[in-house]
Amino acid sequence: MKKRLNSLTYSFPLLLLLFSVSFGQDQLSEAETRNYDPRTADLVIQGSIYELNGQYEKALNAFNEAVIFEPNSASISFAVARNYVLLGKLETAMQMLKGSVVAEPNFVDSRRLLATIYHRQGKLELAEEQYREIVRIDSANVDALLNLGAIYESQNKYREAAQCYETMVAHDLANDEIQFQLGNLYFQMKEYEAAEQAFRSYIRDFPEQERGYLAVGALLMAQEDTTGEIAWYEKTYAENTTFAAVREELASTLVAIRDWDAAVALYERAVSVDTTDLITRIRLGDLYYAKGDTAEAVQMFEEITDSHPREWRSYYKLGMIYFSGGDFGESIRYFEKTAELNDSLPDAWFRMGIAYQQEGDLDKAEESYRKAQKLAPLHSWVNFNLGNLLFQKREMEEAIRFLGKAVAGDPDNSTMLSTLAATYEELQDHEKSEELYLKALEIEPDNPTILNNLGYSLAERGERLDEALEMVEKALEKEPENGAFLDTIGWIYFKLSDYEKALEYITKAIESRDESAEVMEHLGDVYQKLGQSDLAAEYWQQ
Repeated sequence: MKKRLNSLTYSFPLLLLLFSVSFGQDQLSEAETRNYDPRTADLVIQGSIYELNGQYEKALNAFNEAVIFEPNSASISFAVARNYVLLGKLETAMQMLKGSVVAEPNFVDSRRLLATIYHRQGKLELAEEQYREIVRIDSANVDALLNLGAIYESQNKYREAAQCYETMVAHDLANDEIQFQLGNLYFQMKEYEAAEQAFRSYIRDFPEQERGYLAVGALLMAQEDTTGEIAWYEKTYAENTTFAAVREELASTLVAIRDWDAAVALYERAVSVDTTDLITRIRLGDLYYAKGDTAEAVQMFEEITDSHPREWRSYYKLGMIYFSGGDFGESIRYFEKTAELNDSLPDAWFRMGIAYQQEGDLDKAEESYRKAQKLAPLHSWVNFNLGNLLFQKREMEEAIRFLGKAVAGDPDNSTMLSTLAATYEELQDHEKSEELYLKALEIEPDNPTILNNLGYSLAERGERLDEALEMVEKALEKEPENGAFLDTIGWIYFKLSDYEKALEYITKAIESRDESAEVMEHLGDVYQKLGQSDLAAEYWQQ
């Protein structure tokens, strides 16, 4: 029984990749409020006003002039760099920022903007270096910790990322996403005790969030503690009956250990509490069927069709039940209703095609398969069944098109390869046919049907008859009473001019209830070679 906690793919806001974060703050930092000489102060104020009004060229001119009077001011250099960024001149901005960092190493704004640019350019090592410096200066800097953690995650450095998030938790800076991701990181590192501690802290802080409880259950499953997992989900669901996902995980775990009764009882209670919950009723029907209680399943789905006549899933479920039971006529009725309500479901059309084919209505089967293929053009089995049906209908050129798609999607499927080979054989493309048969035999060297078919192909061509004989003898070892195989070996002996043995095997083929026209024709040919023309004519007529 395998389950796992899906790795979260939360894209934590890379806040510092959005330059606007840096610019939405007050234009002057604490460092900028120190006493400038009047001229410098006036230029800084002018630049700030221009920047706020989106006049970045004018702002840049004012800040650049201010630098003349205060060449060692990190904050003014930062303002210059900021406006270069706003004007799209990143390289110039970076040079200003580097100078600012040298002038005042602990000036966080410059490091943050420099890290932002590196991050945006994909220079993660350089961005990481700046974020680390920011954390050194301000250990509780949430933006730096968040972005540093995201960089570590992108590099699969889960431990370093976890340390960043632990710091945020310790400073009460972590939101629910960070807390949950912390547990997920420990889970990925298989540090289950730390992961459980993180998830339980998450549950304590966010008790209404179902995913925390699911995460603890997944941890128990990862440690193969099925008993503990069931107990955990039972306790959680008893205390939180609105947690539908917890209920489903509990049911799935019970099903995995084949405790059908407990799984069914769980959903029966849920249905009794809310008879209008359609999803719960459908799931209960599924559980009845999985348990083997087909009558209860049918009753449940029929009740749903009565109460919700436009709900396609109940008709589909009934179609599947009758399909699996071999009642293809009844399954067609329900699949047709499914398609009427939801004509974009390829599986309904696909199974309808199989059912029609089983009922002998090849035209309806083809129509259904084509609709399935249009909806799922790359589905190997849809393409295979359509191609195989066209083979049956002797439409070989089109059959090859769909069988080729099937093989392209599932190149190691020997059944698909051998069927495509047989189609090429019908078109007299023996080279391509043999190539495909041999490829199929590489996958299943002892497959009796493939051995027989290739052997028969060689016999028909009168080529490599000894090799063909070995193949069919191997096939008959697997299925000694197979009429088709007996006919093939008889035909090989015929080609080898051993007519007595040919008669022996082809007669056995007929005795095994293989009375096809082809076998009768073979027997007629044998009698002709044996000088019994009357018998030959009799079998040819059959």
